[in-house]
Amino acid sequence: MSRRRGQKPTRIVVIHPSDEMYGADKVLLEALRTAPADAKLEVWLPTDVDYPRRELSAALKERGIAFRHLPLAILRRAYMRPKQLPRLFARFLSSARLLIKMRPDLVYVNTAAAAPYLPVARLIGARAVLHLHEYLTGGTKVVAPLLHFAHTIVAVSKAIVEPLPSRVKSRVKVVRNGFDIPQPSELPSFDDGIRCVVASRWNAWKGHAVLLEAWDAADRDGIYLDVLGAAPESGEATDVPGIVAGMKRHAQITISGQTDDTRASLDRAHVVLVPSVQPDPLPTIAIEALAAGRCLVGSDLGGMPEIAGADGILVHAGNVDSWRDALRQLTEDDVRRFAGRARARFDSEFTRERFDAEIRGALWT
Repeated sequence: MSRRRGQKPTRIVVIHPSDEMYGADKVLLEALRTAPADAKLEVWLPTDVDYPRRELSAALKERGIAFRHLPLAILRRAYMRPKQLPRLFARFLSSARLLIKMRPDLVYVNTAAAAPYLPVARLIGARAVLHLHEYLTGGTKVVAPLLHFAHTIVAVSKAIVEPLPSRVKSRVKVVRNGFDIPQPSELPSFDDGIRCVVASRWNAWKGHAVLLEAWDAADRDGIYLDVLGAAPESGEATDVPGIVAGMKRHAQITISGQTDDTRASLDRAHVVLVPSVQPDPLPTIAIEALAAGRCLVGSDLGGMPEIAGADGILVHAGNVDSWRDALRQLTEDDVRRFAGRARARFDSEFTRERFDAEIRGALWT
């Protein structure tokens, strides 16, 4: 018999597809902080990809949250091939048997990549919750039938609800991510020019190639770029160092790479760039930019318009000419104006307090 709505779960299994510390990983930590204090909770993390830093599991350990690494069936593009499917299915059977044996009250699936466990949750009478961080379009439509097994779907933005099957939309709750982020520091001096930062994994869809081509085309002095992040452990990547090495304006670009202190990099910058070429559901770095009181310039698709509102600069996604013009036309006055409104936008839309209240109602009750 399925656990009734309104009953607090006492046994919770959380299934998550990575062991990093990017957007969905950070949101997971925020969500778990609101779980019932008396619940027995365990997080399952995958073993199919080697995450050398294991940042998420380190954070879980620090917080005293139980976790284990298992051969999970995670729907990665590389596995959607005939030769890979038997191995994927074997991982699914192994972990599904363990889930059936444990019989939790609630199975919290974080991201659509772990959606195969929603039917298993239903089978054992658990409440099945999917936290949706991505667009289900193109190749990810394979996930769509699995959505029908979720009792509740928590969507991180209104933008990702639109392409969902109409029959599941009544189960969707939109809860935009929220964080406890320190107050902004003063903007740095403009004596050395305008300093920009782009911070994300170097996935091809994150738009680094477009941004760097536009940067060279802008052919502008007095503007500098710091590139944070690294190539993803799986999926198509952009060769950022290779592109930069061949640029005529490479001297204006620093590749800082992966960092444990993104906020320090934002504090040194005036502008945060988010050049995604595919819909980014709700990019965490854009929210962090608002919290840090920095001017936000991002692509005009996905959840970016929901984040920026009228308090950021939106650029036509994937269009080199549009990004070139935005970089050419950006002035100190623009930066000061948008930076001056950024924190107020964060405080009205993306605080931890708002997130806590909404996510508790969506996940645990």
